[in-house]
Amino acid sequence: MLKVLVCDDHQLCREGLTQVVSKLEDEVEVTPAGTYPEVLAAIAADGTIDLILVERSLLPMADGSGMADVVRRAGNTPVVVLSALDSRDDIAHARTAGAAGFLFKSSPVAQIQDALRTVLDGDTCFPDFPNDVPAATQGADAPSDADRARIDLLTNRQRDVLALVGEGRSNKDIAEALGISEGTVKVHVGAILKALGTSNRTQAALIAIDFGIAALPHDTNRARHA
Repeated sequence: MLKVLVCDDHQLCREGLTQVVSKLEDEVEVTPAGTYPEVLAAIAADGTIDLILVERSLLPMADGSGMADVVRRAGNTPVVVLSALDSRDDIAHARTAGAAGFLFKSSPVAQIQDALRTVLDGDTCFPDFPNDVPAATQGADAPSDADRARIDLLTNRQRDVLALVGEGRSNKDIAEALGISEGTVKVHVGAILKALGTSNRTQAALIAIDFGIAALPHDTNRARHA
């Protein structure tokens, strides 16, 4: 049985990652962690974990020392860092810390699964930036132009629907909130998935959260973009 520790401070993201890793083998046991202390406690409690996935924003210290701490405590267990943003500094920190890989959460599910299988086979997996792209344009303060372009394809109504999808709302709840029919919601959701290049609601919801379109499911008072 493959044992995976999935670490992300967003419950919806943890659930999405759990779905992704559950397809790596026939039998997969997933342990979730939502805070940095929970990550360290889980590593200490179980020495038979085969793979650790940890969201970059969950790790303290921008200089990468949080990554190094997790890698050190993990011992021989490979650690893969995930991020919604393409920062050269974060990738460099992950390499220096001894992580086995660095993946973008916006990548296709099949690509992420292939990368994780590569890591489980004992190799590493890190993205490469084109040499002609200045590092400043890859900063952690702004999403990539490609991802932003996909968001910009959505109409105002589709963004409203996506915001509620990101909050974990059902089609019925979305229909009631926006004063439209469930059938219309289904049409909008289908169009959203196509525009974003995603295959399911969970992936779309992760994008909504990463881009600040949706409030987190546990923080419904957070303002969302119009």
